[in-house]
Amino acid sequence: MPVGYARTDVADMVLRVYERSVHPELFETVSETRVQVGNAWATLRLGRNGHLLEYRTQHSTLTEIATSKFAPLPTQMCMVDRRLIGYRTHTVETKDVRYHCSYQLEEAPADIYLTLHRELEIDSRTATLAIALPGSSPASPDCLSLLKCDLLPEGFVIHAFHTFPDNGAVLRIQTLFERL
Repeated sequence: MPVGYARTDVADMVLRVYERSVHPELFETVSETRVQVGNAWATLRLGRNGHLLEYRTQHSTLTEIATSKFAPLPTQMCMVDRRLIGYRTHTVETKDVRYHCSYQLEEAPADIYLTLHRELEIDSRTATLAIALPGSSPASPDCLSLLKCDLLPEGFVIHAFHTFPDNGAVLRIQTLFERL
């Protein structure tokens, strides 16, 4: 009998940033919320394989998607398309928004991973948005995803965490959307 995994392998994760919105049907959403940031709006979505962050001002729309490289996403107006490995940063500016993100993929031995996982379970209780999906087996920890938001006078910061129990890995992404 084939086993269905709750989350893609961490080696298949990518970060894509668009200067446009992405049709909701192209991202499998499990949980969603909207946040007003001054005169702008942010839509935050968590899915089986990652997250989608959309920031809309009167003149710009920027969308960040962390998901599987196999997701059927558009190529039009894609400004960043990178594998989520190691540590990297990206900065993009439109006419009225600065986008900056940094990400780090941490793989850890089982005992350290389980400690990180327990800490994230506690953090998920106060997160802006959080989900827990079943692991690949009854003995496997849940796959956690959580978003924590910090509002700023001219934008906001999102701290995203995604766990990959089968890989003993935690993906951390910090994203800043700032009005210029």
